[in-house]
Amino acid sequence: MTVIKYASAVALFGLVAGCVIVPAEPQQDNKTPVCHKGKKTLYVGDSAVDAHLKHGDYVGICR
Repeated sequence: MTVIKYASAVALFGLVAGCVIVPAEPQQDNKTPVCHKGKKTLYVGDSAVDAHLKHGDYVGICR
């Protein structure tokens, strides 16, 4: 099975099974993704991560 056919089959299965397929966020050079207030993904430098974690944000993209 070619890669395209395989990817199409996986995508179709995800739709049929009721799964949500979320595309990956573009990478930001030397930045860490932080979900800010549960609404918006920010890309911050390492020195800013702790401050965001202290007020309830979390590392990763918002879903």
